[in-house]
Amino acid sequence: MIDRWQPSRGGAEQALAKLARHLATRGHEVIAFTERASADAPGRVQLVPRSWSITRASRERTFAARATAATEERDCDVVVGTRHLARVDLYWPHGGGRHRAFVEFERDLLERGGARRIVCVSELVERELATDFPACRERLVRIENGVDLARFRPQNSVGARIGLRRGLGLSESSVLIAFCAREPTTKGLPVLLAALARLAREPWTLVVAGPRDVAKWRKRARSAGLATDRVRVLSDVDTAELFAAADVCAHPTWRDTSGLVVLEALASGVPTITTRAAGEAAAVHETCGSVIERPGDIDALTAALALWIDRVRARSIDRDVIHASVVHRDESTGLARLEHEIESLAATGQQR
Repeated sequence: MIDRWQPSRGGAEQALAKLARHLATRGHEVIAFTERASADAPGRVQLVPRSWSITRASRERTFAARATAATEERDCDVVVGTRHLARVDLYWPHGGGRHRAFVEFERDLLERGGARRIVCVSELVERELATDFPACRERLVRIENGVDLARFRPQNSVGARIGLRRGLGLSESSVLIAFCAREPTTKGLPVLLAALARLAREPWTLVVAGPRDVAKWRKRARSAGLATDRVRVLSDVDTAELFAAADVCAHPTWRDTSGLVVLEALASGVPTITTRAAGEAAAVHETCGSVIERPGDIDALTAALALWIDRVRARSIDRDVIHASVVHRDESTGLARLEHEIESLAATGQQR
């Protein structure tokens, strides 16, 4: 169950789409119960009538009720959901808003037993849920997100690096810093712009990939005192190509339950700067990046950027060593573990 079945949006939709494709290749029947779906959405789509209620809370509750009823009518063996629901077999949270309706759903799922099993995508999520909702501890299972090691690897860097840099008009002497996010504010772009403004004399170029409002962030960069040619904002970039060309990845997030960007950058052999608020912060060691203890700490972020810019210029980066730090996090392993949990739930009975 998911309100918008649009994998290109990233986040929960993209993660769920990967799981759906994996399950389909394994012979399972996958049905998506949703209000709307894009052409690239996998599985069989069953549209849930949209609610035209005035308030958002009412719309969310109506979707949850209608989607749950639809799964019961189809007599599904296992129901998987990521948000906007009050009852489900396997709950797989991937962030989400803090609207009061979502908070109520969360209590239903975690505190009142609405979810039979809860998959935590990181140690951060597992710790938070166990602390905030002690009643759900026995239903928690940690299955960390994986990364596609065939797409993200240092060997991709030669051709893609030349092509992307040439397309952007960048010289080899420019240190390319990559930032990827659909929601740049939450992921720390304003803090990153402020830190880079302090390093204006350094030979860097920032590529911001993914924001929906390109013009807004170009304007924000200019307001931070950064020249147009030093900050390139692009709405649609292949992240594998971007990390193949990048020298440093900056992900100074305020909140990220997992942080797939961190894994993808590390798998590509790119040193990564993130914060303790990223679920994948534990994957970043001193040989492959820096972890800022407090999100929003401009001084610490500036120092980390200066450190890795210097190391790039000194050519002291070993991309293969960085890649090796996440070689055990192959995407297929995580998907197989999720499949196992789903099959286990199917074997133990129907949704409550």
